[in-house]
Amino acid sequence: MVSFSGINWLAVVVGVVVSNALGFVWYGPLFGNTWLRIIGKKREDIQASPSMYGVTAVASLVTMVVLAMVVGTFGAETFVDGLVVGAVAFIGLGATATFVYTTFSGPPVGAWFLLAAYQLIVHGVMGGVFAIWKS
Repeated sequence: MVSFSGINWLAVVVGVVVSNALGFVWYGPLFGNTWLRIIGKKREDIQASPSMYGVTAVASLVTMVVLAMVVGTFGAETFVDGLVVGAVAFIGLGATATFVYTTFSGPPVGAWFLLAAYQLIVHGVMGGVFAIWKS
């Protein structure tokens, strides 16, 4: 049965902030130049708008709510248990789906590796947080 009752909404909000903050750092100072080189663009070619950040925040919110539900459903009680649940959920669902997209019509595989590594960290860490930070 699907239930939102066990979700720690403060942890979900923290997850949205963490996900977006890590994305900012990941695609900025850490790997921004690498990512731009892989996708064949220059920094001035990327035109971010406020609506793009809004859509990203909503997508992160949906991800965090679902991840909190999955971690709760699997009964993860420790940070490591939650980390494993989050990582397995991403690898089994997110990584495979985005890799299929990349294979047929998406960006170069190197860009997928950057995305997958970033998402694996977010899902793993937040899965761990959801496991130990109960409502």
